[in-house]
Amino acid sequence: MTPSLDLDALFRRHAQDLAGYLQRRLSRPELAEDLCQDVFLRLGQHPDPDALEQPRAYLFRIARNLLIDHQRRCRVRPEGPPVDASGMCLTCPHADPEADAERSLCWKGLQSALAELPPRQRQALTWHRLEGLTQAEIGRRLGVSERMAGRYISQALEGCRCRLLESTA
Repeated sequence: MTPSLDLDALFRRHAQDLAGYLQRRLSRPELAEDLCQDVFLRLGQHPDPDALEQPRAYLFRIARNLLIDHQRRCRVRPEGPPVDASGMCLTCPHADPEADAERSLCWKGLQSALAELPPRQRQALTWHRLEGLTQAEIGRRLGVSERMAGRYISQALEGCRCRLLESTA
């Protein structure tokens, strides 16, 4: 009879390496720590953990799969109709300090996400969303095709959305 798999011993032996592996692939250390915990939770849910011949390799496989799942979630487009900014009320008649603090954090997160974008993506998004330029106008200003300008805008939006999702996870 083989000895039972000791999850505590595996955690002590491999958690630091797993966390390092995850941190190198993620922008937030706390997210890496959460995923590291999830790895061991998944191992604990394995139907026959004693049958694993190479538990370390299995742990890293789980970690890789969790990273892939996380990246997929970052790429998922929100469902529902697009937000019409023209119909939104930007002022509120009642002061709400909690909402103000949340908006402030959101704004800081967005500024941080924008700062991390490559310069052309950031510029294309700024011209498109803040100045209302068309993709053709942005393409001319950047010296690229209209299609490439559209890609810059899409990539910038995706980068911001993913970064904001990471900061709320």
